[in-house]
Amino acid sequence: MGSENSLSLDKMVFESSEDLKIIQWEDLEQELSRLWSLSSSLNKSKEKKSSLQQKLQSLIQVRAESLSRSNELEDRRQLLEARKLAMDNMLTGSKLVAEDMKKREEQLTVEIRSLLIAGKALSVASKQLQVTAIVFGYVHMLVSGVLEDFLHYLMESRPAFICYC
Repeated sequence: MGSENSLSLDKMVFESSEDLKIIQWEDLEQELSRLWSLSSSLNKSKEKKSSLQQKLQSLIQVRAESLSRSNELEDRRQLLEARKLAMDNMLTGSKLVAEDMKKREEQLTVEIRSLLIAGKALSVASKQLQVTAIVFGYVHMLVSGVLEDFLHYLMESRPAFICYC
């Protein structure tokens, strides 16, 4: 009965399986060796797969870091390019301002020379006016002194000219 139970149990377990292989007792040792070898190969393959997965994961991480650095470098390069363009624009603007300042300086130099010439002419005219004022002052003093003396003389010496009308 025990053997019947095991047979019926085997039938129940294996009835659902389609790839059932019946092994003879004489071939069992060889089949076990083969299965042991396959199992060992499977374990080695799994270990190799795990090792390759770790290496692949490491390579993916390195590649991601490299890509991140590359993107960061590209961003910095673009920023540097933008700053370089801004500096070129500022340099061009500075050159234009320098040229404009040079032109203004030349214009101011001409205007300053004109003002110096006009100042010298004004100084000469002022000196001439001072001389003329001094001369007119002397003439005025002379004339007013002479006129006063003349009037004084007329008042004292000729009372007959005074008319009482």
